Amino acid sequence: MTASYETGERYLRGREVLASMNNDPDGLAFWRDVDPDVGPELDRLLGEHCFGDIWAGDGLDKRTRRIIVITTLANQNRMVQLHGHVKSALQQGFTKREILEIFRQLIAYAGFPTALSSVEVARNAFAEFDAETAAAETAAAEAAVQP
Repeated sequence: MTASYETGERYLRGREVLASMNNDPDGLAFWRDVDPDVGPELDRLLGEHCFGDIWAGDGLDKRTRRIIVITTLANQNRMVQLHGHVKSALQQGFTKREILEIFRQLIAYAGFPTALSSVEVARNAFAEFDAETAAAETAAAEAAVQP
């Protein structure tokens, strides 16, 4: 069943922003399953406000926004969210080197512990991304040879 907000302009714009960065727009639905009362509200807020308003703004490009988010999460020690945004950065087209360079820059402003913890999170996100990419490529290759 579709909630009323899911057809709203801001929510749909948020889904478009996610798709434009090669992120799964249906990933927002994860929050609906967390709790039947609170989950839909989290889904709506992320879709409308975070992605539909903030990420969709025209003052900065999406790569710059991603760098800001990654550095903010690292500096605030929000490692679960950092893991997700590192993977999203890879999906968006960032190289591993670019992501590691973000953390190298953090050394001067947030310190070695923050940067090193962030690199460890990135290393795990890289491995997960690589495994998912390899699995998808294998599945696509197998599907291509099926009659």
